[in-house]
Amino acid sequence: MKISLIVTDASPLITLAIADALDTLLLPGVKVIIPDMVNFEVIRHINKPGSRELLNWVNSHQFREVFVGSTETFNEFTILHELNPSVKSKNRGEQAAAEILERELENGVDAAIFLFEDSDIKKANFLIRLPDNVLIMSTSTFLDGLEQSNRIASADEILQKALNIRGEAILNRAIIPMSGIEGIEKSWPSAF
Repeated sequence: MKISLIVTDASPLITLAIADALDTLLLPGVKVIIPDMVNFEVIRHINKPGSRELLNWVNSHQFREVFVGSTETFNEFTILHELNPSVKSKNRGEQAAAEILERELENGVDAAIFLFEDSDIKKANFLIRLPDNVLIMSTSTFLDGLEQSNRIASADEILQKALNIRGEAILNRAIIPMSGIEGIEKSWPSAF
């Protein structure tokens, strides 16, 4: 099964960067895609927690295991930002992720894992537009699956490293399989 892991907003990247755990994204052995808009949202303020770590990590893995996917959403934002530097990027990460997903499906990907930050996982207006073959999960659920399959020692240990900066919301667990891949959440990540 050909699967892509798409990071749909900046929060999971920041949490994992703060915890020095970005390499966990590579453990399922699937293509990791960070939409250009999401990447920009993290690294635009390079002195904020996690920014420099993400920049270095992407640079060391790009084009092998990690891809920064280009999107029209980011291109449009760039034009708007040049005209008005105070323009907000709100919800554009999710829009860019949807663009990436559409492109991946057109290129033969069988399913996608959408990684959200735990506090953002239930954005119903975004979830309604997703196709059937998407598994949506929070950062903590992603890490739990890696722990259960013995790919990491402890999900909670990683989350605890980011807790002081990221807050309690990162401890919430959530997984939402769209109708085309129901049941796969029980076997995540051994199904991959």
